[in-house]
Amino acid sequence: MESSVSHDLFKDIYLTYWDTLFGIANKKIGYAPDAMDIVQDTFTYVWQQFPTLQLDTPTAKPFLITCLYYRIFNFLRSRGLNEKHLLHFRTYLENEESPDPHFNAGEMEAELEAINIAIMAELDRMPERMKQIFVMSRYENKSIEEIAHLYAIAPKTVKNQLSDAMRRLKDFAGSYPATALLPVILLFLED
Repeated sequence: MESSVSHDLFKDIYLTYWDTLFGIANKKIGYAPDAMDIVQDTFTYVWQQFPTLQLDTPTAKPFLITCLYYRIFNFLRSRGLNEKHLLHFRTYLENEESPDPHFNAGEMEAELEAINIAIMAELDRMPERMKQIFVMSRYENKSIEEIAHLYAIAPKTVKNQLSDAMRRLKDFAGSYPATALLPVILLFLED
């Protein structure tokens, strides 16, 4: 692809989808400056990979959203996912053998992205306080006592909310199409 054509196509994709990606990131993160940074990081990655991607404006959206969700997940993880969860996932990945020899990293990324979107959607269906308590505990690494103090509620109430949230996610996992990765992701979210 010619450099000027590539530049023009990237610019068109950027202008077409920046607002959409920012809206998604801002909704998930809740802080516009961080959301902007995540969107910019997403487009920086896409620009670096652009010569090999074979994207065009109408078909770029799913790819961009996938890239964005990985950056959101990594951002949230960097802000509090427990080390033990990372260790479990790393061990799983090291020991996991794909049953399909044609299964590639791109397919795994797509599957992880679909699972992440589904989990985020399930969190969005929870009562607002339950969702906030769960996010503070699992993504922001706040203790039960800190959350109880923030909401002026008993630590037992926080524990109950977390237990209910995990039960909902596990019920959701039971109804999700079969995949080896969903239980591992839910393992991350357990305490």
